[in-house]
Amino acid sequence: MQLLRKAPYPLSITYTVPDSLTDYILVIRDMSEQTELEESITSTSGSLVTYSLTGDFTKYDKSYALTIYEDLTDSGAEIVYGDVVVEDNLDIQRPYVDPETLGTTATEIAQYKEYENLARLIIDSVTGGFYYNRTYLEVVGQGTDYMPLWKKTEKLLKVYENTVLVYDLSESPAALGSFNYVITKDRTSITKDPVLDEGEINRAERKPARIPLAPSDSYNVFDTEDSGLVQTISAGVGFAEGTDYIFQLETGYKVVPYDIQDATKILIEDIKCGKLDYYKRSVKRYETDQFKIEYDKRLMDGTGNLLVDKILDKYKTSITRPGIL
Repeated sequence: MQLLRKAPYPLSITYTVPDSLTDYILVIRDMSEQTELEESITSTSGSLVTYSLTGDFTKYDKSYALTIYEDLTDSGAEIVYGDVVVEDNLDIQRPYVDPETLGTTATEIAQYKEYENLARLIIDSVTGGFYYNRTYLEVVGQGTDYMPLWKKTEKLLKVYENTVLVYDLSESPAALGSFNYVITKDRTSITKDPVLDEGEINRAERKPARIPLAPSDSYNVFDTEDSGLVQTISAGVGFAEGTDYIFQLETGYKVVPYDIQDATKILIEDIKCGKLDYYKRSVKRYETDQFKIEYDKRLMDGTGNLLVDKILDKYKTSITRPGIL
């Protein structure tokens, strides 16, 4: 089931089941976060089950695995799953343009829902999408005071350091240790601020150099008499080299940019009027004998509309996954 994440909330889903006035178990699994919601529901006299989606379902764009089981649980006993009666993908995504604002009748609105979905998929294929989601960044410290962000990040929710929860935005105070974790003003990285004011901070944007100390005949820096009497000094950093970090983030676009809304409307009209028929627009050469047709090599490039392509240019990125050049 495809569900548009738009007001009014809560969202509602309805499925047809085999029997009326019968108990069932609804299970919605979030495969990316390895969590699941389990609810006991009873079908109506028309063999329908309805459930209202609240909380994170109305806040993030995400796909879930939905399953409805027969409920074989006896009164007061542990829940017993029966046969699967419904198995579906629950795809919740925010539209770039509300189809209900484009049509007046139920038939027109249904058509515009299809047009908007297709236009959104075309834009997503070029830009990656303008959704809002909760994601995880799992990285290893590189000995600097900055942790780079590769996605547009709006909020930092939780931080785990070597599997220990050290920051939780839902708590008060959020810092569970000696540091607050914050997103830099330019939204490109995460850094740390001490809970107690320590004055001026000069952050290290690269791994500090290791400075050797000269040997000394007055003391041993090691516990052995045959040591080289050499010690290295390295300044302290926020994200120590080799330390494991897991960041829970809210990433993406809280609202759809106006230019993307305009681009979506243009594509919707092109789809409605049949202007995106590629076989009509990209013919490079045509021969009548045996109907030999040659298409331009840019046939599948872009969205099919030059104006929309220009709008989307600033949202394109050549780096889809961080790595080493």
